[in-house]
Amino acid sequence: MQTILQDRFELRTLLGRGSMGLVWQAWDLQLKRAVAIKIINPERLAGGVDDMKPQDIQARFVREAEVGARLHHAGIPTLYDALLSGSPKDLYMVWELVLGDTLHHKLDRHSGRLPLAEALNVTAQLADILAYVHEIPIVHRDLKPSNILITEDWQVRLLDFGVAARFGADHPRLTRAGELMGTVAYMAPELFQEHVKAAPQGDLYSLGCMTYEMLTGQLPFTGDAVAMMYGHRNAEPAAIHDLCPDLPSPVANLIMRMLAKNIADRPESARSIADELFAYRAAPAQPIETTAPGTPTAGAAAPSQPLNIRLIHALVLFDDGNYGQARPLYLQLSAELEQPDAQQPDEAADCRAKAAYCAMRLGNITQALTEYEALATHLQQREAPAGDLLLDVRLNLGLLQEQTDQLQAAVETLSDIYKRLGASKGSNAPETAEARAALNRLLMKASSAAKESNTGSHVDV
Repeated sequence: MQTILQDRFELRTLLGRGSMGLVWQAWDLQLKRAVAIKIINPERLAGGVDDMKPQDIQARFVREAEVGARLHHAGIPTLYDALLSGSPKDLYMVWELVLGDTLHHKLDRHSGRLPLAEALNVTAQLADILAYVHEIPIVHRDLKPSNILITEDWQVRLLDFGVAARFGADHPRLTRAGELMGTVAYMAPELFQEHVKAAPQGDLYSLGCMTYEMLTGQLPFTGDAVAMMYGHRNAEPAAIHDLCPDLPSPVANLIMRMLAKNIADRPESARSIADELFAYRAAPAQPIETTAPGTPTAGAAAPSQPLNIRLIHALVLFDDGNYGQARPLYLQLSAELEQPDAQQPDEAADCRAKAAYCAMRLGNITQALTEYEALATHLQQREAPAGDLLLDVRLNLGLLQEQTDQLQAAVETLSDIYKRLGASKGSNAPETAEARAALNRLLMKASSAAKESNTGSHVDV
């Protein structure tokens, strides 16, 4: 028997996994749009994480939805809808889907640290978001790189209000004695004490820890949880100016004030931090994926470079999942390779296919569908056989047709290539399995439609 969630939404890609919740990229079957669905992690409900009771887990989930419903800021995804009553395993929240990389992944790709302009840009935007949140009044309590999303154009989104709390007013307590709320590496020293009420200054300390990490490539305190707790409470981090000599002194002083042990010694508010940083922030150049001298920016390879080098550059970005940077390169390369004097139609078609795939992964569904349709037509009209490339193009075309509710077209496209995929790549290949799963979904929808019509005749899907 299908749940309410399955009746309304089609879960497609797991975006994030935490101890409390799972976040899926999904398709709203009723409103025909991509969304992010958050559900309670089944391991929690099965008792596989800790001894929290299902009703306590459900209460926190409801609290997160109630907090999310109050937040209306460009730097926070919008909560569209939620199911908050019934069995905990059936509850869900429907959030705006924002595509990008977490700050955690950005740091990984930049060898642990960001260039000065990007780091200050991220911190300034986060401080602006926190200034709004603290005015509600809500504290986040779990600021860390994995809860920060950065879009292709370096716009920041603050995620996961699962342990957020109100301050300055009475509210039900959802924490247990001795339970730490947050992530030890980024927690303010006062939060390691029992009976401490949530306050905005704890978020300011966590923001200071992240800024310190973005600029230096290391946390203020390292080691196991006990060592980090001791450091937060009793030790002083290395002066950031010693690790980043080019950091403007006023900014270095601001960051060290954010890391002050005493709440009274920290900046007055998130708004004051934002105001100071916006004064020093340099608008980020094109997103940087490498900082080696003479290396072209990720957005566009230097035209003076040989063609084969630019093709490799685009492929490196593509294989690393940097679709926003790879797409303009592939569009540029495909246009160049299609010129009469280039005589490289196979390379040109491959670049077009990769550009369309980038658009699809970036969420530009209509653009990707248009490009795949044009490329499929082009490949079918060529005298030379297109082989596996045409199969891949038509597979993605069929998946996009399904996603945009062109169900009959999707069935025709996928049915046409399914046997060919099996013959070319094997019945267990990922591409063949993906086509098979899509066809099963489509045929089940057709069967359901036929039963509802109660005619027994053929029903277009």
